[in-house]
Amino acid sequence: MLMNISGSVEPFHGYWQRFRLREKVMGIPAPCITWRRAKSFNEVEQLIWERVGDVSRILDFGSGDQALKRKFLAAGYKGSYETYDVSQEFPTTWKDPDLIDGVFGAVICLEVIEHMPLAEGLALREKLLSWVAPDGWLILSTPNPACVLSPFSGDETHVHVYPLHDLLTWAMTAGLTVEARRVKFLPDRVTLITWARLLAQRVLCYLIGVDRADGIMILAHRSG
Repeated sequence: MLMNISGSVEPFHGYWQRFRLREKVMGIPAPCITWRRAKSFNEVEQLIWERVGDVSRILDFGSGDQALKRKFLAAGYKGSYETYDVSQEFPTTWKDPDLIDGVFGAVICLEVIEHMPLAEGLALREKLLSWVAPDGWLILSTPNPACVLSPFSGDETHVHVYPLHDLLTWAMTAGLTVEARRVKFLPDRVTLITWARLLAQRVLCYLIGVDRADGIMILAHRSG
């Protein structure tokens, strides 16, 4: 993904501070919720709506096909829903991330940072955080490196993955209050055979000690 994000972050800056926080982070619950294509909110999108549906300004960074924006507007969102995406296949509010101006009640970045080398992904994380207003939210999702299915198997543009505990410790080190979710992607059409396979996967993953969730998501709140 070609994206001009100014600034850089040293990957090992604050490493040991974050490392000491990991034990605390392990106690944060991360229930598994589902994501599937639907005309109305799916479980992931409903959770996002519950957290940020009343903020006055949203930045959807990596807005893709604008599906989440359409659902927010259909649900009655009255604020300013602004978008940016590296692809110009769909119209966006912002064409250049370095020109994005002001702060937002919510910054949403779903399935973006995994497309970037580590140094660029870390720089983007900091940029996203800089746009979050006091009492605002940063919502970030990315593939789950602990999943039994490789996060690199489904998309040739995936470059780097981020363990959930690292995302949480980063957000906590920045002074944010965090929630965590694991995300299971479901196919558009779920048959009885599909449910049987999902159940078998769940049992097998439990037995061999790996995760069945394809993705992870953090919901981080900045105090006012």
